[in-house]
Amino acid sequence: METPTHYTTPRPEGHIEGFTYFCRTNRSSIFIILSMLLLTYGFMLFHFSFSIDTEACVVLQMNFYKGWIGINRYGLVFTKWLTGLLSLIPGFAAVLMVLTTFGYSLAWMYFFHWIKGRDLSRTELNWVFPVLFFSSVPMVELSNFQCQSFEVAFAMLLCAAALLLEWQWILSGGILRLLLSVMLGVWCFASYQAFVPVYISASLASFLLAYHYRSDEIGSRVFLVSVKLASVFLCDYLICTLLGKILMFLARVEAGTYTDNMIRWGKAPLDEIITSLKLYINDTVLAKNIFWNRWYLFAAVGLLLSAFWKLRKKNAERKFYPYSIFVTFLLLASPFFLPALLGAPLVVRGQLALPFVAAAGTEMIVERFLESAEMLSEHGKAIGLAAAAFLFLLIFRGNIVMDNRLLYSDYVVSQQENALTERLVERIETVSGGEAAPAGNSAESAADGGEAAAGNSAESAADGGKETAVAILGKWSPTCNPSMIQGETLGHSFYEWDQTVPGGTCKRVLSYWHVLGYEYQNPDAQQWEAAEKLGEGMPAWPRQGSVVREGELVVIKLSE
Repeated sequence: METPTHYTTPRPEGHIEGFTYFCRTNRSSIFIILSMLLLTYGFMLFHFSFSIDTEACVVLQMNFYKGWIGINRYGLVFTKWLTGLLSLIPGFAAVLMVLTTFGYSLAWMYFFHWIKGRDLSRTELNWVFPVLFFSSVPMVELSNFQCQSFEVAFAMLLCAAALLLEWQWILSGGILRLLLSVMLGVWCFASYQAFVPVYISASLASFLLAYHYRSDEIGSRVFLVSVKLASVFLCDYLICTLLGKILMFLARVEAGTYTDNMIRWGKAPLDEIITSLKLYINDTVLAKNIFWNRWYLFAAVGLLLSAFWKLRKKNAERKFYPYSIFVTFLLLASPFFLPALLGAPLVVRGQLALPFVAAAGTEMIVERFLESAEMLSEHGKAIGLAAAAFLFLLIFRGNIVMDNRLLYSDYVVSQQENALTERLVERIETVSGGEAAPAGNSAESAADGGEAAAGNSAESAADGGKETAVAILGKWSPTCNPSMIQGETLGHSFYEWDQTVPGGTCKRVLSYWHVLGYEYQNPDAQQWEAAEKLGEGMPAWPRQGSVVREGELVVIKLSE
């Protein structure tokens, strides 16, 4: 199948003029993106709930960011500093994330439009990639981490800009373009490690698009283009790593073990690692849980069938066509490079390359299908509109409904957590015999019939609780209704998180309380040992005696 050339409308030169023209001619796609963005994240915007790690970021502030520097996320900290967001504002972060998601959606639309050549543009399908990507469950899970949601969306924008500048350098030269591309690529990598495989996937996808649509420009130098793409990526990664080590040295921050602990090679039996990777690939490709859907499988089958169909139809007479098939295999395998390197499955929010490949591959397949349809039928435009409507329905059913069930579940859990927190703090006040109440309010309490004492329970906890240590034993799990589902973090409670870490749940809950204005101390080793002994004879919450006080230590037993 020859590349279609019947979309020949003059395009303005320059990226500013070109982007403006692109937006004018893609208003329908932009409207669809805005609609789907509201449908995906609207619930998050209007029903605020705390996410895991948000509480630690609010309480620890710069100490939390030092931990990010220790794991090479200094780009994320720089973005926070640059935008004045070092003091996290939950809720506002979600607003910024949605606005930035719209921004990177336009940027990736424009990049894919540009890489195809300015005389080739299908306005009815340009929305497919961004919508499929930002509505994927891994992106929703990641965006729920409000401590980094805006910054990660901004890194996705940086990724698109870096690739655009890189391809401009490859096709037209210009050392300044290369330097800017490397700078933005390093900033992107240093914001979140998951963008390293995303950049690989994006480079491979852009190569296939350029090979298909710009054969006259790269057809005879595909190997040189490949070497340049690989060299820029390696340069970005090496500079990112080197800068991270320099910053850790200057800031006197020790290297974190968060990412090192993910590596399983040499720490687990070989057969165990291979089995876990096989199960992971099987689950993701065949969509065997709520985190994955069949868009990747559709893209993989479609791209491979398209490639081999051309081979059968003698269209492989183009130079280096077998090499393009090899690149297609690399693109489809790229989401699994990092799991193979680690020897372990990725956390869901860290697997961004899979929805990227699924989204990019789906858009490529549907475009090629419509190109063939327009050549074979006079009703090509109607077929295109029908295909767009069908895709809209599938994305709504498969992605957006699932996203909103997860966000709704998280909101219900947060409401249950708030109610539980109020009851626990009241019980602490009761077992403390009112000792935590501010002395200055005693006269008012008597004069007002005790109403002031009740109204100042939060102040009592905040003021008097500063000297009191609270040990929380066991866990509490939320009650789920039929519409609720639990994701990796969405739909889970602070009161059940970090159960495998000794005292982990207690630290999470006390940080969460601190954000709400209830300040209590974490128990030291001696107090924790005393709490565990005391808890052996205590009933579980909410029975009488599930909250007791011994001196400056309060023990709460949530479960057996």
